[in-house]
Amino acid sequence: MMKKFATTLSVFAVVISSLVATAAAEVKIASVNMSELHIMFYKRVNAENDLRKQVDAIREEISTRQEKVKALEQQLMGIQKQADPTLSEAAVKKLREQFSSVKNEYEAERQEFDTFVKRRQLAINDMRLRMSTLLSREMHEVVQAVAAEEGVDIVIDSSAISQTPGGRVFPYVKPSMDISEKVIKRLNADAPEGFDAQAELQKVRNAVQQSAAAPGEEAAPQPADPAKN
Repeated sequence: MMKKFATTLSVFAVVISSLVATAAAEVKIASVNMSELHIMFYKRVNAENDLRKQVDAIREEISTRQEKVKALEQQLMGIQKQADPTLSEAAVKKLREQFSSVKNEYEAERQEFDTFVKRRQLAINDMRLRMSTLLSREMHEVVQAVAAEEGVDIVIDSSAISQTPGGRVFPYVKPSMDISEKVIKRLNADAPEGFDAQAELQKVRNAVQQSAAAPGEEAAPQPADPAKN
């Protein structure tokens, strides 16, 4: 009885293995490099240019407000310098009243300035998040459309980073599996005349290489951090 059961189990295992192998052979897998697609997508360039303009406007407004705060601070210092032991009681009282008035104005302006910077930073972060979300959504829709046309069952992201420092989730992906070229062609179908996706990719690669070549140098300030100016 046990021998018959073992034989049946063995046959069952062979059948299951055969079915799994057959199913695996029928599954068509493709790959895309989502990181490179993002860089080469013309809408990403347009969105970042628009965001940069908004950030520049915010920086200018921050600078104007900051100058007002500095002017009040200089005014306070000027009043302090006028203090002199030889001044009359009336003159000292007048200076104190003037200092108190300017100090109140300074503190109010300073608080308003700090609040303004924080709100604008949150607004910039929100704009960047919405931009990234919209771009990712459109990219995924195009990937799905191309995959459906190609009869692909699964699409993997060959640029996915693993938890191992410097490692990738997929250390190797067969080049013939890659459909990135078809996807970027679809994404940039209505790109403005003269847009060069490969040039955009090379620009980022050059920036990465320069950064790696000079690890001791400080990173260039990002356009979304006006509070750091």
